[in-house]
Amino acid sequence: MRKNKLFAIIAVIVICAVATGVLAACTNDGVGIVGIEKTSSSGNVDTYTVTYTDGSTFTFEVTNGEDGANGANGTSVSATDIYEQYKLATGDNDLTYEEFVDKFVDVNVGEDNSQVISSVLRSAAAVYTEFYETQTSIGFGGIQAIDKAAVYTGSAVVYKIDGDYTWFITNYHVVYSQNANDDNLTYSLSGAKDKHIARRIILYLYGSEGAPASSGEQNGYTSYDYGSYAIECEYAGGSEQNDLALIKAKTQDVQAINPDVREVAFAESYDVGDTAIVIGNTGGDGISVTEGIVSVHSENINLQISSQTTTHRSMRVDAAMYGGNSGGGCFNVYGQLIGVPHAGNGEEEQGINYAIPVDTVKAVADNIYYYACDGNDSTGGLNALTLGVTVTEENSRYVYDETSGSGKITADTTVHEVTDGGIIQTLGLQAGDKITNITITRGGEKISFDIERSYMIAYATYAAKVGDSVTVTYTRGGTSSTTSAHTVQTGDIKSVG
Repeated sequence: MRKNKLFAIIAVIVICAVATGVLAACTNDGVGIVGIEKTSSSGNVDTYTVTYTDGSTFTFEVTNGEDGANGANGTSVSATDIYEQYKLATGDNDLTYEEFVDKFVDVNVGEDNSQVISSVLRSAAAVYTEFYETQTSIGFGGIQAIDKAAVYTGSAVVYKIDGDYTWFITNYHVVYSQNANDDNLTYSLSGAKDKHIARRIILYLYGSEGAPASSGEQNGYTSYDYGSYAIECEYAGGSEQNDLALIKAKTQDVQAINPDVREVAFAESYDVGDTAIVIGNTGGDGISVTEGIVSVHSENINLQISSQTTTHRSMRVDAAMYGGNSGGGCFNVYGQLIGVPHAGNGEEEQGINYAIPVDTVKAVADNIYYYACDGNDSTGGLNALTLGVTVTEENSRYVYDETSGSGKITADTTVHEVTDGGIIQTLGLQAGDKITNITITRGGEKISFDIERSYMIAYATYAAKVGDSVTVTYTRGGTSSTTSAHTVQTGDIKSVG
């Protein structure tokens, strides 16, 4: 139903564009649209009726795909097609797809966002992680070490379906336990090579959920039965410093439970005030939904996942989150992922919760996926180009764009210190230079990263691969310059936590 409604609105825009030559408000001699309704179906062809405020009507047909998806194997026009046509007609190549949708496509998802939520639930999953742990307790006999099986709960969203495997994004802290012992690795079923990563990772799709139940003893520990809906997962890689991990399940196992599972769509950006729809395994009691807004675009929070405390860039949302929401999805009103929930201030302060922003999520997930699939066992996890530079932010400011009706905070990313022999020194940058862009060239294709905040440098380093050429644009004394190209060597890429 969501697809049909969205396409009906897009189809009306196509009709208007053909009639007038431009994308504009769709009216009929000043008469507005009351509604759009599917009025009949014949095979793969649906007929829609547009009703105007003067009582007149207009009908048009939409040919659906053989699999039921609008446009697949049919003759329909997508929103992306309209976007590309608009850019060709106007020459406005700087307009992003999201800006185009905001300006011209009136997708009315309803005040309760129920249609969007219903759609993205196909990407939601509950996660249970099992560990063999050694836990210490203090009693009358002093400090005692107790070996026991422990099960923790979290959430996940579908990242990619690539044929053999379906990949899920979750939090690193969901699959990690500082208390895990050597038996956890010895009896691992998840394929992990670190004893602190869950020995077993179980996933439940929304609508086919279950919970572990003790079922005897195995390997000297309590064993658990997860039921017929349980999907066994492998650990693919993770990053503690970003609190993100990828797990994967055989696609045939996922499809056997629900063939309608879908990958999440990543938002290009998000703004303060955007709706934040949080979906996750709240309290381990099954997938549920809360809603709020993005309260703070970007701030740093400290988390202790292992024995060390790490700083994480997060966005703040006021949607309620509880234990078990970690690793789930935070979505906008278009059903696009804007973040992954991972921290909160507790049940008493439900207006202060945190999600890892979408730009970090996508950059890290893409990197881990690449190295998980490269056929080299030594390159698992997150790997990044080592630039040999530390930077600071200066002249932080809020910039509002009248055209898009949104704003963002920008800052100068200034070189603080250059490592001797590092790439940045080789390229000729010095302390005080301001980095404005990093461009990666791969097979003739350029991947450009405008550096508007210091954390954006990391995204370029995650994207760079051996054999790529890298250039850096910087300003010095008010003059902009671009370095010569550096070809990335094997030794330039390092594993990062």
